[in-house]
Amino acid sequence: MKLIFCNECHDVIRLYKTTRSCLCGESGGHYKEDGLYAVIHGNCQPLGFANDSFRRAREEQLEFGAGTEFTSFVIPVVCPTITHVDSKDYVTHIQQVIEFRNKVKESKKKNNEIKNVFKDEE
Repeated sequence: MKLIFCNECHDVIRLYKTTRSCLCGESGGHYKEDGLYAVIHGNCQPLGFANDSFRRAREEQLEFGAGTEFTSFVIPVVCPTITHVDSKDYVTHIQQVIEFRNKVKESKKKNNEIKNVFKDEE
């Protein structure tokens, strides 16, 4: 699981496939469609939870005491599954979806134009 820590407001947010931002709006990001790769922006640091360790800790939650530990870590600056962009260059997931749909519509429109040309010939 990927999260980001905003160095401005100290908010920690979990990434989703939809764009999310910290409380001050300085940092944010989203998972790409594959659910593994992420795009983040702003003055933030990516964090990770070891999924299996976190799941086990939840399953073994104690009634009392110090709590059940699990593995978390600060993700390295160079990480193949995270792209850190400037806030001005950040494109939200919604913008990406809209751009993709527009490309599909344009492609279908071109295909329909070609079909109509042949359809008119007899």
